[in-house]
Amino acid sequence: MLLIMIVLFVAWLAGWCIFYRLPFLAKTAPTTRHATSVSIIIPVRNEVNTIPKLIRSIQKQTIQPQEIIVVDDASTDGTAEIAKRLGAVVFSNDREQHGKAAACWLGATHAKSETFLFLDADTFFQTENSLERLLAEYEKRGKRGLMSLQPFHQTVRFYEQFSFIFNVIILVGLNTFSVFGEKVKAAGAFGPCILCSRIDYFQVDGHNDMPSGILDDMALAKRFLKKDLPIHLYGGKELIAFRMYPEGFKQLIQGWTKDFATASKATNPFILFGTILWIAGGVGSVLAFRTDQWHFALVIYCLYVCQCIIFAKRVGNFTPAFLLFFPIFFLFFLFLFLWSLIQTYLLKSVTWKGRKIKF
Repeated sequence: MLLIMIVLFVAWLAGWCIFYRLPFLAKTAPTTRHATSVSIIIPVRNEVNTIPKLIRSIQKQTIQPQEIIVVDDASTDGTAEIAKRLGAVVFSNDREQHGKAAACWLGATHAKSETFLFLDADTFFQTENSLERLLAEYEKRGKRGLMSLQPFHQTVRFYEQFSFIFNVIILVGLNTFSVFGEKVKAAGAFGPCILCSRIDYFQVDGHNDMPSGILDDMALAKRFLKKDLPIHLYGGKELIAFRMYPEGFKQLIQGWTKDFATASKATNPFILFGTILWIAGGVGSVLAFRTDQWHFALVIYCLYVCQCIIFAKRVGNFTPAFLLFFPIFFLFFLFLFLWSLIQTYLLKSVTWKGRKIKF
């Protein structure tokens, strides 16, 4: 029994090893303003409920982009009309190849600025100096390579709490937030917010000719790494946020299962092992109550609760009280990950926003 408790404690420690840190951008804007011009490119498909919030948050920024480009990928809900009304330049993706990557490429080919900022339609800036802080950090990095932020997850309804583990695993799976830091190459980027220069983007051929079933953020990062261009990853807390899957539990399930199995292949083996150990320990902490060492099991369980609360504060506004029941979230993650494996490798297709994506 003592050996089981030791293994569970090691599993808990593995959680700290795989998610050791999460860097954020400075909260204050620089004292001197920079002259970096930026084109904001937003691929959209049926985003009538989200695009107004994003565009209005951009229009409130202390630094204004040279242009806001919205690329409509065959929306059927009037998204393009609303974007035009709010002042964005709108292009329609009428080519044979559809999907987010194709829309991003089309937007980039029309962009006029020296810097490109790709944003998902469900994101929005949290402060009026968010864009200024973002560009300032990019300048500090020498305006070279790819910079990407994972937006802070804003939750509203109860079912959205189930995204907690997925948000953590997304960050962990990109390798750079473990105890190894940037010694391990980044496995990808965060698709909702990507910043790069025009020169670097076209040097690596950007989103051009990416298959529809591929993860565009992972593929783009791979192209940057192939050209020895750096990748810098951050958390988006107090800078950029999003509300994922507001249309209901079914949308949440479809959204999280469409990419997870594919993305896991890029994770460093040691970090992947640590992740498996951490999740197994979380589930095992409940089973350990059935032993005669229940008081030790209670200690491990409480340690996991505290750890989950700390991790949750890094990635979103998840309710700490719900994390008292963290094993439910772990089991839900395992269920959807298994379903993602089935869809990706057996059925070889997923459905997202009314389209069937084949692998």
